[in-house]
Amino acid sequence: MYPAESMRTKNPTASQLKPRAGRSKILVFSPDPDLARSLSLLLEDQFEIACETQLEHLKKVIVSTGPALLLIDLFSFPSDILREVNVLRASQLKIPVVLLRVYRQLSPELEEKIRDLADLVLYKPFDVNVVADAIYRLLDVH
Repeated sequence: MYPAESMRTKNPTASQLKPRAGRSKILVFSPDPDLARSLSLLLEDQFEIACETQLEHLKKVIVSTGPALLLIDLFSFPSDILREVNVLRASQLKIPVVLLRVYRQLSPELEEKIRDLADLVLYKPFDVNVVADAIYRLLDVH
C-alpha cells in the first residue's frame, strides 16, 4: 500500500467517489463558462449536473431540472449581483444554495440579501475540495 492510499478522509473528494443510482441533481450557474465547466467536472462523478451560464435562463432551468442544490457563482459587479440574487429569490428556493463570490464589501442591503439567500458562501479564490466537501455536507453524502 502506498502512503497516499492509506490516507482516508471523512468527506472524500469527487475523484474518490463512484457514481451511484439515484444521484442528487446539482445546478451549477456561473457567468464564466470555464468555471461552470470546471465545477461540473469536479462533481459529475457523484452527482447529476445541470449547468447554466446565462442569467436570463436561470429561473427556467431551476424549475425544469428540480435540483437538490444550487452552486452559484456570483457576478463581479454589484448591479449584476443584485439581478442574480433577485432571480434566485423569485425562484422561492427550498433547497441548499452555495454561493461563490469575490471578497469585497457590498452595500449593507445587498450583503443582507446574500446572507438570507445562501446556506453557505465561499470566497474566491477557493479550494475545489472545500467546495466538494461543503456540497457533500449539505446533501449529507458519505
